[in-house]
Amino acid sequence: MTDKFFLAAPGSLAAGGDAGSRVLWSGRCAVAEYAFEEPSSLPRWTLPEETEVLVTDDRVIYRDVVTGATGELRWPWPQHLRVQPGNRDTGRSATVTQIQLVCAGPGGTFPALVFAGGDIATVGDADRLANVLRQTIARYRVENAAELGISAPHGRMLSRLVIGPEFSNYQGGEGQTVTLLGAVSVQESAPPPRPRPAYSASAPVPAPTSPPLAGQADFGTTPPQVLRPGFDDDVRSRPARPADHATLHGTPDLATRAADLAARVANLVSGGSLAEAQTANLSAYLGGPEEPDDRAEQIRRTGARLAANSGRGRGVAPRRSIDDEIGSRTRNI
Repeated sequence: MTDKFFLAAPGSLAAGGDAGSRVLWSGRCAVAEYAFEEPSSLPRWTLPEETEVLVTDDRVIYRDVVTGATGELRWPWPQHLRVQPGNRDTGRSATVTQIQLVCAGPGGTFPALVFAGGDIATVGDADRLANVLRQTIARYRVENAAELGISAPHGRMLSRLVIGPEFSNYQGGEGQTVTLLGAVSVQESAPPPRPRPAYSASAPVPAPTSPPLAGQADFGTTPPQVLRPGFDDDVRSRPARPADHATLHGTPDLATRAADLAARVANLVSGGSLAEAQTANLSAYLGGPEEPDDRAEQIRRTGARLAANSGRGRGVAPRRSIDDEIGSRTRNI
């Protein structure tokens, strides 16, 4: 619901009204709008005492000469016309005389247009302007009774308001109120249209997505792969150490090579003359000047020495590159 019923947008209402309207009163005074359904409420808006006010045969028009703010109140709207004289106090507790036009608004509201100050300096000035308003509103409704839906009895009562009663008040008095029959409820003004943007609406921006978080994997399922940009790149940039590389790629250790050599020796023993060409250099592993006469005994001793040496060297001395090659010469035992 709008908070302003009687204030128009700047430039939407001319100060002179319609071309065929007759000006019945003109002057300067302060104008304000109040919500009469709210006790002791502050004004919704105010215009200074320099505001130009015109009373015509179909409305009252006002315009602020400084800001250009304008507004109007049409004669089908007022429900009550009241003159409220000011008190006799002086100083900050003094009140000014007011002319109040109370209307019926939507939703049980009662917006009121109030005139005070300026050319309405005394109670007599307020009474004279109130009489002009009473006669003008009553005459307008009698002449437009069919359009406003005013019944014949109400039309006759409005005809009496054209003649009287006259407003006659005094300073500090209780004031006078006249009820105006056939009032029409004030309608809410349509909101001003929104300016259309000069640019076209851009395409919707997709929402940013983040990599999935690693959650608890069920038993027997592959855990989710989590992107680790910094860590994974660092790991790939570092080559594996020789020992770790041998372990990862399945390179046999010294004990495995010794067992493999023992198996080959056993095959040579069992093979006999088939491996004669390959066993011609087995005496090199002994490293001594004398060779046993029995070839089988020589092979057995050589395999036993290699197995014993591999067991002692694995826990005491580090592996040397010369031991990694099968067929190299060994130290003298």
